[in-house]
Amino acid sequence: MVRHDGENNLGVWSEFGTVAGMVADRTAEDVTADGPGAAQSGFGDRPDLDGLPDITVGATIAEAAVGLAPPEGYDNTVDADGDGTDEDAIYLGRADGGVDILVDVNGDGAVDFVGTDVDLDNRVDFADYDKDRDGVFEKRMFDDDGDGFLDRAEFLPGS
Repeated sequence: MVRHDGENNLGVWSEFGTVAGMVADRTAEDVTADGPGAAQSGFGDRPDLDGLPDITVGATIAEAAVGLAPPEGYDNTVDADGDGTDEDAIYLGRADGGVDILVDVNGDGAVDFVGTDVDLDNRVDFADYDKDRDGVFEKRMFDDDGDGFLDRAEFLPGS
């Protein structure tokens, strides 16, 4: 390392600046390297805590339908809004063997209802609702007694 002695001498700070620059150059090389010694940033991949397919704010049914096909022979209908008529729905297979049922209740192109049939008995075991149609699912309802009617509701975190 060269010591700079002259009219614009910064004393020890001059050396500090040189060392800091050298460290930054070497660190930049290490950060851009691939392999086991490469630097990493962030918290890593987001864990899948619920096993449900990712539904993002404003996801259209077509975007949400990219996933697993339902099990062969699965035939179900759902009345997501309770008006007595079956809805047009997308049925997606789940990694655990069940089926997710996605419905655009109000016809705006975004999923407002995601029902889950865990045991393939053609009954929704639990369902998430976006009641105010803002892209955030506020409520989850459960069929506790297995009769095909959702009995109990819980509000989801952040709603």
